[in-house]
Amino acid sequence: MTDTQLKGLGIGRWMVLYSPRLLIIAAVASFCANWQFAFQITYVNTSARAFHKLASRAYQTSHGPSVSLSADEWSSQWSTIVSSFYPGSIVGFLLMPIMVSRLGTKLSMGILSFPSLLGCALQLLAALPSAGVVLLDIALCGGRFLVGIQAGAALCFLPLFLIEISNPASRSLLSTFQQVSQAVGTLLGLLFGSETLFPMGEYRIVWLQLIAAIPSVLLIVLLSVTPPTPHYLMHEGVEVTKVLDSLKYYQGTSADLLSLQNDYTSHAMKGQPRSRIPSASWKGFAIGSLAAVSYSFTADDLIDTFSSTILHGAQGEDPSTGYIPEIDHSADLMSLGLGVVLVLASLGGSFLVDRFGRRPLIILGLIFTALFNFIASFFLSSLPSVVLLFFALTKASIGLGAGAPAWFLTSELVALPYVPLFQSLSTGLLLCSSMIVTFFYLPLSLVSPPLSLLLLSSIPSLILAILLFLFLPETKDKSPRDIELKLASRTLSGFKSKVDEIGRNGFSNYGSLRDTEYLIQ
Repeated sequence: MTDTQLKGLGIGRWMVLYSPRLLIIAAVASFCANWQFAFQITYVNTSARAFHKLASRAYQTSHGPSVSLSADEWSSQWSTIVSSFYPGSIVGFLLMPIMVSRLGTKLSMGILSFPSLLGCALQLLAALPSAGVVLLDIALCGGRFLVGIQAGAALCFLPLFLIEISNPASRSLLSTFQQVSQAVGTLLGLLFGSETLFPMGEYRIVWLQLIAAIPSVLLIVLLSVTPPTPHYLMHEGVEVTKVLDSLKYYQGTSADLLSLQNDYTSHAMKGQPRSRIPSASWKGFAIGSLAAVSYSFTADDLIDTFSSTILHGAQGEDPSTGYIPEIDHSADLMSLGLGVVLVLASLGGSFLVDRFGRRPLIILGLIFTALFNFIASFFLSSLPSVVLLFFALTKASIGLGAGAPAWFLTSELVALPYVPLFQSLSTGLLLCSSMIVTFFYLPLSLVSPPLSLLLLSSIPSLILAILLFLFLPETKDKSPRDIELKLASRTLSGFKSKVDEIGRNGFSNYGSLRDTEYLIQ
């Protein structure tokens, strides 16, 4: 087959842009970086019964064998345990940009991966037969807090790492690995957490922590065996031959030193004072933060964390009186099915986001999640099949549209020198809002299940969709300069202007597959 035929099929473009090594490194880094966030919020979903048994045993150890853990006490304790992961993730995202400026992206992420190993080890103490309430809470909350440090840092690390190892034209596809990795981690968390689907016996908590630690170890190994990134070497001012060697290692035949120099120059913070950050970048950060926070209100994390509990309640079970095995099995199967829907939808969304653009997908995704969660809220206490159907539609809407853009839009909306700072902050806001939503769901559901889903998902999702419709410009096929002009030229930057007709061949920070055609001709 000739080069012209390969080009016509799009194969030639892929061979130039994506070396096998680049794809493997990006895929492994994306999976490992997203693992703790995805796994920690989902394995507690289907393993809630195992944790309830631990808490009941610890309660009787502390208060006597004749005293039982009440539903209200368990709800409060469980909300605290589950939510303790998020303060750690906030600490992680705050540490990451500080450490990156001093140690570089790779070394910083390697160092911040070790708290997750310590956190997994600490949670093993909760499985001790002699553990009382205090030790149980310290082990689980403290352990999840430490794991959260790595999770929060890793979510900020991944966009920076992909920028440092790839050229602008290849970043569109690589950036969507984050959503796909989240979906796969979610599915595995639901599977490993379920005793009915993946039996582990009495040492379930121990095995779960060992499983949780494996990708963190893999990430440390990956960061140790791969060379310093081209951007880091440029920053350190090493000789050109070493920079070129690193460039060829990551990018293969698409390695271009001149392109790297231009890319690095645009990203480098040439000592510019914070007061000189342009107003368009502040506006881009605000809009990007709205997009990031919107992910929290899709109910993705709520479904991942509490779908088993929700489906138990919809089938008429009170967890405070013990779990019914038949309901437990069906609820776990339903939760796993939701995970499969998210994985398949996310794979499709990886290509749709580049084909149709970020703006329409995230706005339509939010509108549909608001609608589907609104309908599901009225059946939370009665019809599990209806709840499952509309939760599945919500998951599909997240994977196909509302999910992927939320993770990286900020990096396309701000001037390139400020991407590390603002992308980290917007990711941190996503984590903060997820923490708030997760913490308040169970207490609100005790008052009114429909109201909890409306207040924590449907209403804020719809509001954010309207705000993004008004202010979010399309970033696909736009250069950073075009986006900056669009943000500065109109208050309601979501509407078309003359700027939209400028620079049709420009690159966004994550590039676009369509942008690359003229490079290969």
